[in-house]
This record gives sequence, structure tokens and C-alpha cells, in this order.
Amino acid sequence: MQSPLPPFPPARGKPIDDAPLHACGIRLRRAGEADLPALMRIHHLWRQKDLLLAPWTAAQKQLFLDDQFRLQHVHYVAHRPKADFYAIVSAERDGAVLGKLYLDRSAAEWRIVDLLLDTALRGRGVGTALIRWIQDAALQAGATGVSLQVGINNPQAQAFYERLGFVELPGGDSINRTLLWTAAPR
Repeated sequence: MQSPLPPFPPARGKPIDDAPLHACGIRLRRAGEADLPALMRIHHLWRQKDLLLAPWTAAQKQLFLDDQFRLQHVHYVAHRPKADFYAIVSAERDGAVLGKLYLDRSAAEWRIVDLLLDTALRGRGVGTALIRWIQDAALQAGATGVSLQVGINNPQAQAFYERLGFVELPGGDSINRTLLWTAAPR
């Protein structure tokens, strides 16, 4: 039996006004323990395509994805205790969890630690709205920029971020590329 996941760190600082996101049908709220099953489901939906050719049983794939989510969560809460851990939820009454945004605003250069949307939202402008909202908030707060990492095996995400003004920084590793958007008045 696995031990329970560690809680999200306590909220720090003032949340960013998410009103501009409501037009896209989403809002942000602080993530909590009750959100973990939905976040795990979204993680599984996103990652299952990577396991299509793995010579594992469905049960083995499920265990792998469970462990991957668990390890990622433990790492994020331990190594990014100053980050904002948001659940992306429907702006409708049901408030269904549609994704996650983990954003570290504790340094001059903000860091998107993790951004994941339910597959049903892809291609509908929600990701673009989220990134532009983060960029605008960073600019208003006087941040120097926003950085993130994207997997080298995810060219769609790389192209998406590049369209939104991110550039690759030299010195990446064999798994991820680091991208940076530099804050400059538009």
C-alpha cells in the first residue's frame, strides 16, 4: 500500500487575478488534496500515448503512470515550496478540474513548473490564453521573464511556446529543453 501524497505547500502571497481567463471558460483555484485524483486522471490521459508501444500489460502501464504522477508530485512540492499550485477548473458551476498550473513567482524570473490541460481542451485557445495571462502578469509584476522546460520529445509544445515568444536557452539536457520568454513592454 502506498503512503498518501504529501499536501500542497500553503498558499504564499497574493494570487494573480484570473478574471481574464474566465472568457475561455476557466478559472484558477488553489489546488488541494481533493484535486489529486482528477489531476492524476489528466496526467494519465496525457501520458498514455507515450506507452502505446510499451510491452507492458494494461495493469503495468497503470502502475507506471501512478508512480510517475506520485514521484512528480512529491518532487514539485519538495523542490518548489514557494510555487503557486493551481487547479485549472471550469468557470461553470460544476468547477470540474480541467488541468493544473504550477507557477513559481518567487524570483525575478518566473518559472512555469508544470502546465497540463485535459486533452478535451487542446486546440481551443485555452493554453494560449493561459500563457498570455502569465506573460501579462509577469510584465505587470516587474518580472524579468518566464521560463519553463519542455520535453525534447514534445515538438508540438516546443512550437507552441515559440509562437508565444519563448526562445530556447543553450545548455539543455537529454530530456528537456529550457525555454525563456523575456518580459518587454508590448
